[in-house]
Amino acid sequence: MFKRVICILSIVFLVSSCSVWKKTIRFLGISKKETIENNYSIREVDQIIQSGMSYKGVPYRTGGTDRKGMDCSGLLFRIYTDQLYQIPRLSKDQAQFGLPVSIQEAQVGDWIFFATNQAKVINHSGIISQIKSANEVYFLHASTSKGVREDNLYTKYWLGSYVKIIRPFKN
Repeated sequence: MFKRVICILSIVFLVSSCSVWKKTIRFLGISKKETIENNYSIREVDQIIQSGMSYKGVPYRTGGTDRKGMDCSGLLFRIYTDQLYQIPRLSKDQAQFGLPVSIQEAQVGDWIFFATNQAKVINHSGIISQIKSANEVYFLHASTSKGVREDNLYTKYWLGSYVKIIRPFKN
């Protein structure tokens, strides 16, 4: 009987140290730890951001996903495709493709979403490209007027349109 209890406790201990178990209990909401793990390595995030930066200056084009022109969700789609990752194409679907994080928890590589021009739904997306300080969080996006560029979240316009940030799933 004692050996059986020790064996069961050993199995529980081993399973509880497994990363799959940790992610599962966090997903189910029974974990005391509230941090969100980054699915991408620092190197992978750096490559994704470098890919995105290579598109700076590309003009805006609705539905576009190439150097001739791209829209905001097309930019995200293109830079992940460049690195051989599959993500949803549309902003509304991209906004569901990860776990939410607060502005204070944001990291480079997280996706940011907006409802611009008094829209009631998400209609704009970007990727956090640099965090210089608490009030300097830059994101890369495809602006309708200026094409692919970086902007600071902490401006009146962007902060007023901000909806959420997610840490994307790795696919």
